[in-house]
Order: sequence, then C-alpha cells, then structure tokens
Amino acid sequence: MRLILRKPWIFIWVSILVLLLGLTAYILFKPKPVHAPATKQSTLSTTQSIKTPANELRFAAMGDMLAHDTVNQQAQTGKTYDYKSYFTHIRPLYKDADVVFCNPETLVVGEQFGISGYPTFNAPNEFARDLASPQGAGCNLINTATNHIGDKSQATIDATLDEWKSLGVLAVAGANHSAEEQNTIRYFTKNGVKVAFLAFADYSNNTGVSSYGLNIYHNDALVKQLMTEARSKADAVIVSMHWGTEDSNVVNPDQIAATQRMSDLGADVVIGTGPHVLQQATWVTGQGGKRTLAWYSIGNMLSSQLQINELTGGVAGFTIVKKAGGVSVESPTFKATFMSYDWSAADKAADNLLTRHNLVLQPLASATGRPEAMFGSQYSVGERTKYVHDTLTTDATLTITP
Repeated sequence: MRLILRKPWIFIWVSILVLLLGLTAYILFKPKPVHAPATKQSTLSTTQSIKTPANELRFAAMGDMLAHDTVNQQAQTGKTYDYKSYFTHIRPLYKDADVVFCNPETLVVGEQFGISGYPTFNAPNEFARDLASPQGAGCNLINTATNHIGDKSQATIDATLDEWKSLGVLAVAGANHSAEEQNTIRYFTKNGVKVAFLAFADYSNNTGVSSYGLNIYHNDALVKQLMTEARSKADAVIVSMHWGTEDSNVVNPDQIAATQRMSDLGADVVIGTGPHVLQQATWVTGQGGKRTLAWYSIGNMLSSQLQINELTGGVAGFTIVKKAGGVSVESPTFKATFMSYDWSAADKAADNLLTRHNLVLQPLASATGRPEAMFGSQYSVGERTKYVHDTLTTDATLTITP
C-alpha cells in the first residue's frame, strides 16, 4: 500500500501498457463484419431479374397493343415518337420473364405508307422499336396474325415483318412474305428448351390480301401441316390465336372447336387475343390425354378504347418445364392492369376522341380512383379485381395465382 502511494508513476505506466496491449490485440484479431445474405438478396431482387433454371422458360403474355391516334399523339415529340414510358409502371409485373409475348394489332411501316389509327391502322416505326426495347415493353415473341395486318397491302405486310425481324426478337409469326415462308415454322431455343411458335387469325379485314399474307386457322390443311411438324421437332408448341367475338367475355363455339383441334394436334399453350376484353382461361384435354393451357382472350394492353372492360387487361404468365418425358406447363398466373386517361364530360358527350389525354398504363392495384373517375362510383379497383377473377376462372379446373 505504501509502495503505491510513494510511486504512483509505476501504476500509471503499467495501466498504459495494459491498454496498449489490449488495443493491439483488438486491431489484429477483431472479427470481420458479416453482411447478412438476406439483406443482399433483398437488394438484388429489386434491381435484377431472378435467373431461370436450365430447362425452364418463364413466359409473360400481353394482349392487344393498339396504336390509336391518341396513343400516337401522346408519344409524339416533334417528328419522332417514344412509346417506352407507357410501360414504366407495368414492367415490374413481368421482370423475371424469359419470353414476352405481345400482340401488336397494327402495321408498323411509318411515314412511308401514312401513319393512321382506327379503322385502318399503321403505326410509326418507333412503335415496334419501343415494344421490343427492354426499356419499353420488352416484347420478344411477336404475333402478326391479326385482322388488321392486311389493312393496306402485301407491301406493308412485308415491310412490317422486316421491321420486326430487324429488332432481333426471338420469333415473329402469323403473317408472311411468301407461300414458302407461310410453310416455314418459327423456332427458337432458350434455356435448353426448343419452342415452336405458330400464329393464326380467324379473318382479315382486307379480303384482297394474298392467300399467304395471313395464316387463317380455318385452313385445316395448313394447320395440320404446321402443327404436325412443330410437334415432332420442338419441345414445346405455343400457338397464338386471334379470334372471338369483339367486346364479349363469352367464349364462342368457334374458339372452343379451334382450341380442341390445336390441343389434339399437340399444342402446349394457346394464347388468345382479339376480343379486346378478357375471357376464360382453362385446361383443354386433347388426344392421348394431353393437357393444353388455353387463354381464350387476355384482353387489351395498350389502347385508348372506350369501354371499361376494354381498358381492363393484364399479363398472363406460365412456365414451361422440360422433363425426361416431355414438357409440362406450370404455374399459370395473371396480373391485372388498367389503362386510364382523362376526358372531360363535355368532350365525351361530343365524342371528341382526340381530346383524350394523360394516358397511363398501370397495375390494376395501383389504379385507385381511376375506374370511378372515368366510369362512375359503381366501379373501383375492388370491383375490377372481382371482374377479372370471375371472368378468367369460370372453369374450376384452373386456379389463377394473382
């Protein structure tokens, strides 16, 4: 005790030495910070798509893209057009898809043939460019079998096909340059799965279109030839059908018969467009017990049509899985969308169509207040959600995952 009181400097130096040794040990041996995997995964999930496993393909399918005058008008900037912003809000709905099916209802041959909206469509070249762009819609599987593809001439069909093919998409089917091309199936391979893509329509608005310009599914010999080859050479067969009764949610007998025929011939999935409104989704059993997923109509996507059901669409999803015994179609989903615009009561009463403005394509869940503002208080996001569910799932054999 006396020693400590007499020589306090010894105590001080010993304390300093202990502190220095402790600090040195901490610096040399302190544990490295660990970044939790869950946090890292959360960040990745918001910035990039999830990689699809080998031998699987995730599909997204969107309905009619209609280049109405007001759609073009809002996209126009000076002498050019930009449609990419229309898809800003909905791209997250299908960001993980490997294949994005789209149905551009129109020719896309630009100024050379005169830009025009309904009833004789011809969109600017930028319409195709921005539908195919990853910053736009990201479409890479293109249906050209529509009643409007022959609106002008075979020359415009040829130019439209050339435009789409220049954009490096996976496949374009439904319209043709020649009889030889009509008999040539469009194949693509991705993630180890070989897909045959075929497309047909029920009729052409232009009865003077060439016999090869548009694939008509009532041509049974053509259908049988193409489907037989496709089934023998591909892992999966995807068929686009442009058909049905416009503005009707009811599947007509022609659609039912044609779907059964496609299923019997080996289709794995039938994607229907044309009615401009949603119709039932179901499983169809073909010859030998093969099951075909049939989307009778996935409705409109981009348009400025007038009825609320025409503005309520969505993104159909499914996964093709390649297995030892063939492929299976799994995980059907549907994510609803709503296309809104502003239109004053006076302009609507006067049918001033070109005054529609502020067109916005959005997930239905984000469209709070828009259906009511456009069509009255009896409509809401909740009412529209019920409409989508009830229309798609009238067949109890198919459950749509929202």
